[in-house]
Amino acid sequence: MPVPAPVLPKAPLTKYLRDTLRQGTRIPWTTNFDHMRTIPKKIRNVSKWQSDAFNPNSRDNLVIPRERVKFWNIVPGDRVRVRGRYGNVLRDVFRIRRLENIVEFHMPADREPDAGYPAYSYASCQLYIGEYEFPPLSGSTEPRMLPVFAERISTSRPVWNTRLYRWQWDRFATRTRPVIPNRKGEKIKIPWPKPPAKAPLQVGLYDTTKGDVAKITYVPPAFSSKLTAPLPRVPTEEEYIAGMSHPTQKPWFGDSAPVEMYLHRELSNPHSRAKKMKRWQSHQAYKKSLLKDYVAAEMRELNGRSSKEAKAEAIFKWREKLSTEQEAERRRRWLTLAVAEKAKKKEARKTRKALKRKDQLTQLGLWEAPNQVIPEDVPP
Repeated sequence: MPVPAPVLPKAPLTKYLRDTLRQGTRIPWTTNFDHMRTIPKKIRNVSKWQSDAFNPNSRDNLVIPRERVKFWNIVPGDRVRVRGRYGNVLRDVFRIRRLENIVEFHMPADREPDAGYPAYSYASCQLYIGEYEFPPLSGSTEPRMLPVFAERISTSRPVWNTRLYRWQWDRFATRTRPVIPNRKGEKIKIPWPKPPAKAPLQVGLYDTTKGDVAKITYVPPAFSSKLTAPLPRVPTEEEYIAGMSHPTQKPWFGDSAPVEMYLHRELSNPHSRAKKMKRWQSHQAYKKSLLKDYVAAEMRELNGRSSKEAKAEAIFKWREKLSTEQEAERRRRWLTLAVAEKAKKKEARKTRKALKRKDQLTQLGLWEAPNQVIPEDVPP
């Protein structure tokens, strides 16, 4: 079902979006109608906004929203001519500036690179339809082939393409110049320009060639044609690792054996819901088994206690054991490589400081001065 045209957004343009739209676009299709938004006064120059001198190459001639073109029928890739003194010179559309209703064309060969792209207003451009056959001139029998331009364009109802995320409509020429014989008043459908075909990428140093991609690198293991024959035995993990580490010294199951078959534990996600549930169930079973062992140990040696007292003491020891393990696990998780390295550096720093203090006390000396007595029993 066709989707109707959307309601124009009421939010004004931001400075970033305004500058982006003023740079123009080379995309031929319409994905939004941001160019129809109003421009706040704080980000526009009123003197330039109301300027009477129109310069198509200037980016200061912004058009008020109600006079902007909403659905552009002249897009990059089309061929147009500019009405007036420019004649029937065909120009290729390079870029469109929707905030200013400006169409830019490709740079001519004789134009200076710093002069900018030639630009004209949207209203002065006529879309090129193609060449059509016209009757010959008087005194001639050969028909003429003349270029035809659309003088008035109509469109179908725009619909939203949910697959390509853009608006689509068909454009028709309702009036042409010159008028095509036998087609006066007829709508002529104008196809949209096709994007240029992408050039094939050149194979570089780090690209895989087509021959390497098509090369067969795995041969399935050969099975016996007899149904009673045993299936080939899958190698154990030790055999697999030994064969991959030393394929020439200790060959194993041949080249047709599957590769990397014991990596499911390393490649699987350890934080999946099934893995978490399995670990939780395993821990619950461990706690039950541990409690059962403590109760059995206390019930074997009552030492004058009742069974109720023995079970209570077993539960107490069981809880203490779980608390100790939980604290050890918490410390193990906290003691990461960075923390361990930091603690190691701190301990080494303390050791160096203690050795330095010891050396200072060992090499301590006193200056000779009055009132100093060396004990006789102390060797010099």
